[in-house]
Amino acid sequence: MVHLTTQDIKHAIQAYRVDFHQRYQHVFTSDDMKNLRHAAVIIPMFEHEDRWHVLLTQRSEALVEHRGQVAFPGGARERGDQDLQATALREMQEEIGVQPGDVVVFGHLGDMPVVTGYLVRPYVGCIPWPYTLDISSDEVRSAFHVPLEWLADPKNRYSAYRSYAGREFPVVYFQYYNGYQLWGASAEMALALLSALHLTE
Repeated sequence: MVHLTTQDIKHAIQAYRVDFHQRYQHVFTSDDMKNLRHAAVIIPMFEHEDRWHVLLTQRSEALVEHRGQVAFPGGARERGDQDLQATALREMQEEIGVQPGDVVVFGHLGDMPVVTGYLVRPYVGCIPWPYTLDISSDEVRSAFHVPLEWLADPKNRYSAYRSYAGREFPVVYFQYYNGYQLWGASAEMALALLSALHLTE
């Protein structure tokens, strides 16, 4: 895999917007889109031993939504958030203790409708590493990282159908990595990142 600099990643993210609306038009009507709640996540990246890694979390089993799932830090926009980037950074600080001032935000990948009723904007940012995480056990069970090149390998992902609210949806799954499986909306976001960086086949 070609080595990417931070400038390479920043330029690629800022030049990219996936048309999630088009991809999900068979699921969401225009009226549905108007009723989705705005949310944001951040895909934290860091460079370690000359390789880029992506940081993920496993959500707490105590949560109402997406319990136990592998996800990027994030959540719904709150009234006090200046914008969706502020939402993403606030959520990352609350969930795993990364300070907003320690994050270099490269940009975002577009807005993604999610079947659970959210319109999610995935941001991409760089964090220093190593970094001492402060995990909030109320929201996060654990945090781990995956090499970007592993995510980019097509042998490590597949699609399958999954039922939700009485309908069948195509869902992206990554293979298990150290006991964790990335799938669903977060896997779609990871694929969008790979696409932005020209790492998909």
